[in-house]
Amino acid sequence: MTTTPRARTAATAAAAAGTPTLVFLAADAGGGPRSASVAAAVTAVLVLGWRLRARRHVPHAVLGALLATACAAVAAWTGQARGFFLLPMAVPAAAAAACLLSLAADRPLAGLVANRLVGGPAGWRSNRVLHRCYALSTVAIALVSLASLAAQAALYRWNDVAGLGLLHVLMGPLWAAVTALSLALARRTVTRERDAADADGRTP
Repeated sequence: MTTTPRARTAATAAAAAGTPTLVFLAADAGGGPRSASVAAAVTAVLVLGWRLRARRHVPHAVLGALLATACAAVAAWTGQARGFFLLPMAVPAAAAAACLLSLAADRPLAGLVANRLVGGPAGWRSNRVLHRCYALSTVAIALVSLASLAAQAALYRWNDVAGLGLLHVLMGPLWAAVTALSLALARRTVTRERDAADADGRTP
């Protein structure tokens, strides 16, 4: 089975993003949270330098390096290895809150973001099919976010550092898959609605 360049790039980006966490876990097992924090921060800088030199997803690389360094700083400050995963817990919490608020305002977050990316119509909110598609995608993202938050909170409470690390590494590919699936569904729905509109001689 062949691998597309986009798939290889996504796999490389996921591996790079997870490397500081893996280094932190390995270093923590041998020297404790403070030395592990230093190792993770250094690794984040090295990964950033490599990705900047390769010019691969530069904004994501900078954001990932900043997050990894901040996580390392929290772990060093608290003196607990599980402190490394406090900040990542805020990501699904913020995502879930944004999704739920957008649904309450009848402006599904998936529509606000994905519709423009897939070339959807400006009046998508008045299109029943598109609105339902984006609402369902937003609900799915909210559920994934809440499930992730609940799992991380439980592992944090149990002080399961290895479990937190594994979940943190896996969340990158999971979010990439959820995003890709949402965009694919949006693109398919927009195309289908545009084709139907062309056949009926109306505006989608």
